[in-house]
Formats: sequence, C-alpha cells, structure tokens
Amino acid sequence: MRHPELVEGRSERKCHASRASSLRPLGYTSVDSKTLSYELILEMLKAYIQLFRLKPIPMIMLMVVFAHMYALNETGLPFQWTALIILVLTTGMANGATFALNQYYERHGDAKMARTQGRPIPSGQILPRTAFMAGLATFALGIALQYVLINPMTALATFLCGGLYVWTYTPLKSRSTMSTLIGSLPGALLPFIGWYSVTQGVDLMILWMSLMIFVWQIPHTFVICFRYKDQYLAAGGKQLPFVAGEDASFRQSIWYTLINIPLIFVPFVFKVSGPIYLMIATVVTMGAIVMVTRFYSNRELATAKQFFRYMLIYLPVLFVSMAANRMDF
Repeated sequence: MRHPELVEGRSERKCHASRASSLRPLGYTSVDSKTLSYELILEMLKAYIQLFRLKPIPMIMLMVVFAHMYALNETGLPFQWTALIILVLTTGMANGATFALNQYYERHGDAKMARTQGRPIPSGQILPRTAFMAGLATFALGIALQYVLINPMTALATFLCGGLYVWTYTPLKSRSTMSTLIGSLPGALLPFIGWYSVTQGVDLMILWMSLMIFVWQIPHTFVICFRYKDQYLAAGGKQLPFVAGEDASFRQSIWYTLINIPLIFVPFVFKVSGPIYLMIATVVTMGAIVMVTRFYSNRELATAKQFFRYMLIYLPVLFVSMAANRMDF
C-alpha cells in the first residue's frame, strides 16, 4: 500500500496557486519516480526537525550536562566522553519525542494559532498518525537505551520528565490555570537526569538547580502567553492570564522573579561557590528584576520580548558562574 505523504514532482507545480495547496504531505513518491529529489528530502528533514523541535534541545541539554559534570566533580569519578555522548543522545531523543507527541495532541489548537499553523501536522506535511508513532517510538527507544546503557534511575527521571509534559501539562493547558505550575515540573527534573547518570541519592545543589528551573519557568510561560494572548484564546487556552486576568499573571511574574533573591545565596552560604559567583548572580538577578518590572509597568510587546530574551540567558549564566567559582576548584 502506497503511503500518502509524498506527491509527484508534476503535482508540485500545481501547488503554487495558493498557500494551502503548497503544503505537501511527506511519504513516498509515485511508482514512476526513480529517485527522490533533493528538494523533497530536505523538505522531509525540515518537517521532522520541526516536529521534534530541535531548537530548544541545546538549552535542555545544557541543564542535563551541567548536572552530569557537577556529579562527576562531587563524586570524584573520571570524565568519559562515551558516557556523556550516550546521555546527550538518549536524553535528546526522549525530549525531542516529547515535543513531537505534544504537537500531536495539540494539533487542533495549533491549527487555530498563527504562530503554530505552519507546524508539520496542522500544515499537512506529516500525518497525525505518523507523527504520533514516530514520537512514541523515539521516546520509548530513548528511555530503553538509558535503562540499558546508563541506569534505571536516569531512565525513570527522563520518563517522568517527558510523561508529565505530554500527558499532564499538555491536556491541562486547555482545562486549568494550574497548567503552568504543573508544566514547570518536567523542566525541574532535568538536573536529576544528569545527576542520576553518575550517582544516586539526593544532593543539595541538584535540589537548588531544580528549584531555580521551576521558578524560572513561570514568568517565562506568562510572558509567552502575553505575547500571543489572542492566539492562545482562539485555541481555548485556560492559562492564568486568560482566566484570572493579566494583572494576576503580572503579579506572579514579579513574585517568582523576586524569589530568586534568596535562592541565589544558597551556593554561597553552603560554600559551594565563592564571592565571584555571588557577585555575578546578584547582578544578573537584579537585571531580571528590572526587566520584569519594566514588563509589568509598560505591558508592551517590546518589553515582553526583552524580558523573554533576558531570561533565556539568566539560568545558564547563573549555573556556569556557580561551577566556575566553586570553592574547591
């Protein structure tokens, strides 16, 4: 049986009449085609890259790798490139698959939002069933490889991270204002993936990293809701700004940013990092407070974008400065 996801080269010429007709599903060519064109191969690759959302993966990997390196330092175990590559590849597979499954479940809402209409499923480039099977198979493979090649605890942490995102956070987005808090839990599990890849038990700094990521995600999510509020409403979003009002989400954005003030002192107080870390952490945290205050006061897209971009570098700067200024280095 022929797969419906690729069309012949002849039909491609007819597709330029309109945007809707230019969206071609991906699969196999007709029987009279001898080889796939480079254009179709590139189109297929681009569609699956977008489905698995490889763009956010480096940020995720940074948190996992950081925790992995921290665990090596704490346990005194030697660094091994093979172990790190296996961790990165398997975690990347599971997280990419999580995004693919998320797009499958949100395909109807994505079709109503301008920012997501071009995604592979609503645009017709990849069939929903194909996307679901690809996502589920990749997720299962990533978890299985971690279980066999690393250890069961790493696989469990990765499974919980993806499972909470896809099967808890995703459906709650259209049902409850608690979705933002619940959706912050998967990201908070990332340090545990890196930690458990080296050792077991619980470490204070891993808990600190987890809490910092959890707190960071809430204003990060609210600023995205503000930037695309009309589209989220059209898709039936039930996040806090759309139910309790923007004032409530602005206040929470400020409070969750202010919570960072006492938290940044934890590595210094417990002698994990020294004064250089504390100075950098204080400066970047004050910068975050300035950004969120401007965002709250102006409520404009320009300040929303500035706050969003600033927070993307906030945690990496914080974690790297903490590691670079460790007391025992």
